[in-house]
Amino acid sequence: MIDYQAIVEELDDTKVKQLLDSLNIPYEDRGSYILMPTVCHNADADSASWKLYYYKNSHIFQCYTECGSQTIFTFLKNYYTIRDIVYDWYEDILQVILNCSNVQSRASNPNQYKSIHDNYAPQKERRQLPSFPEGVLDVFIKYYPVEWLNDGISKAAMDKYNIRFSPTQNKIIIPHYDAAGRLVGIRGRALNTWEIENFGKYMPVQIENKWYSHPLSLNLYGLNLNKENIKRTGIAYLFEAEKSVLQFESFDMLNCAVAVCGSKLNKYALDILVRECHPREIVICFDQEEEPKSSNYFNKLYAICQKYSAYASFSFIYDKQHLLNLKDSPSDHGEQIFKRLLETRVRV
Repeated sequence: MIDYQAIVEELDDTKVKQLLDSLNIPYEDRGSYILMPTVCHNADADSASWKLYYYKNSHIFQCYTECGSQTIFTFLKNYYTIRDIVYDWYEDILQVILNCSNVQSRASNPNQYKSIHDNYAPQKERRQLPSFPEGVLDVFIKYYPVEWLNDGISKAAMDKYNIRFSPTQNKIIIPHYDAAGRLVGIRGRALNTWEIENFGKYMPVQIENKWYSHPLSLNLYGLNLNKENIKRTGIAYLFEAEKSVLQFESFDMLNCAVAVCGSKLNKYALDILVRECHPREIVICFDQEEEPKSSNYFNKLYAICQKYSAYASFSFIYDKQHLLNLKDSPSDHGEQIFKRLLETRVRV
């Protein structure tokens, strides 16, 4: 089991600077910290303000304009995401960070992984991810975490989506299947507070020195089970996280939900949805992000819909009635609230 905290605490400042060089990120070494542009949320470093700090004593990236405090794990995820770079968590994040740290992971086996990772190239042309035998999930137990039961996810939904639990990792285990029902990856939803705060809630799962990760942008969670419903109704609801798809199972509606596992929609995932289901309307149901007196979130959703409007009719949920809290999913407060949000969705 990997000690993520030790990896961060043992980061080598010289190796971190080498990483910044390899990513073409300009920086200034100011002694106790490294100063650089806010490339965590700006794709163009030249137009970004120099307000991103890497503090050598705490090994934390601090963005003073938008992203706040970030571990190197979060920083790399943000860097890839803002640039629409298709990445694999094991190869492009964990292995990169281990190269910057004095911690050597006994769980790492690059040669074992390489045979899988090579299959991703060229990413834009491939139509199938590598798959794994279903039996690998047998190392996990059947258990219904109270955290998810209290979050509107039923036992029946967890059974249907083959949700498991890892007592040793204290994680909810979420198998990912492609549209054909092949197991293509396994993610874990962390329950440890420290891990959530420093690395995020979701992370690929490791079983016996092997990482079951996959580029999330090359798949849609829940499509294998819900594609027939989408075909039947002609509508698809695109959420950010897997739990929204699971929450939808308790609604008195056909489950036409899938998750992009992020806050962006890319052409590859959209191609899969259109090819498999031919929806007439696609509704973006991303988490609430709008700050008071700001239109950035509205503009972001509108731009996504406009960009892909040739594929289908697009709309997006925008909380004009203040029914959601910041970071809430439109499905978090149950079916009635979701339907109210759906009725007032913005059509593009």
